[in-house]
Amino acid sequence: MVPHALSAPRLARRSINGMAALAVVLLFASAACDKVPLTAPAGTVITLVASTNVLPVNGSTDLMAALIENGTTGTGTPGGAATPSVGTPVHNGTLVTFTTSLGRIEPAEARTTNGRVTVKLVADGRSGAATITAFSGSATTSLEVKIVAAAAERVAVTASSATVPANGGTVTISARVEDVNGNPLTGVPVSFTTTSGTLSAASALTNDSGVATTSLSTSAEALVTASAGGKTGTATIKVRSRSKITLGSPAGSVFVGAAAAFAVTPDSAVAFKDVTILFGDGESRSLGAISSTTTEVHVYTSDGVFPVTVVGTDVDGGTAEASGSVAVIPFTFTAGGSPTSGPVTTIFTMSVTGIPVSVPITRYAWNFGDGSGAQNTNTGTTTHGYQSVGLKTITVTVVPRYGSAVSTTFQILVTGT
Repeated sequence: MVPHALSAPRLARRSINGMAALAVVLLFASAACDKVPLTAPAGTVITLVASTNVLPVNGSTDLMAALIENGTTGTGTPGGAATPSVGTPVHNGTLVTFTTSLGRIEPAEARTTNGRVTVKLVADGRSGAATITAFSGSATTSLEVKIVAAAAERVAVTASSATVPANGGTVTISARVEDVNGNPLTGVPVSFTTTSGTLSAASALTNDSGVATTSLSTSAEALVTASAGGKTGTATIKVRSRSKITLGSPAGSVFVGAAAAFAVTPDSAVAFKDVTILFGDGESRSLGAISSTTTEVHVYTSDGVFPVTVVGTDVDGGTAEASGSVAVIPFTFTAGGSPTSGPVTTIFTMSVTGIPVSVPITRYAWNFGDGSGAQNTNTGTTTHGYQSVGLKTITVTVVPRYGSAVSTTFQILVTGT
């Protein structure tokens, strides 16, 4: 017997019933997949960081976890962001679960976006060390946050130097946070502000000694304020004045060959590490590091007006300069014989007078004008007798220790007996 062919209506009803059954199967399969969360694959590394590692007993802080497939251990600093080293972020929607030994996590589970999730640790009034653990699949990591009951009572701010050089400089600012009993508070966030200059960091956490640090670079007076737990402290950094230096010129007349004394006085504001004086005649002298008035002596070997300059370099690298001038004049003298005339039997005394006492003389050279030859003496007085009559012209040359020799002449008359 040949079976009857299905009519069109019956065939349509069977197709609809089959599609409905398939839809039900797919719906159940989808629901089953939704119940299996997406977790991190094997080899994933989690880097966990908190906004701060110290909380008050009623405080809270953000926790951020970064999940990297096939990564290496990353780093994170309180108040900063987790920095995984290398690898690929896990898929979006990867579930991360958090637990804590103290307080609570809100929410306790979160799904990743670009490999990261952020939740919050909320303190519950108890103090102690909260160990937070983040895990997904086989990947896990932990972080400790201290929850403390002590509150900041005082912020003491100090600087490595109370001043900076006139052209600017950098100092280290330290803020010590203490409780009511003067004990240091560890891991407390400290905020820094300044009225001038720039800070290397606007915030930092206190170390085991309760001290947070930053650096200030400034060329103007600055007031630095450190704030922690509602308490503040300040430190003022001043700018040192530029050093000055003065030059004192010699008193009285300055002669060629005589010692000229110059007084150099440095300012006491900033120490000088080197001072040099230039005498204007091509010679100069380094005085080194001086801190008080120093007298420097120089001898000029020619006459004229010479500009004198003193230049100082201070320990900050700044320079100071002072200048003046000195007029140097030739020394003069007179020479003569006593008596001025006499018979050939007379012993005449020759002398030089009027040489400034400040001019050291090496020797006196005498030519008596009678062919007897030159005579050198150490003093400006000598004697001589003549064997013939006539008007004698005597030349005396004064040879100073410094500078050129100077000569003059005078005459005496030798008569007969």
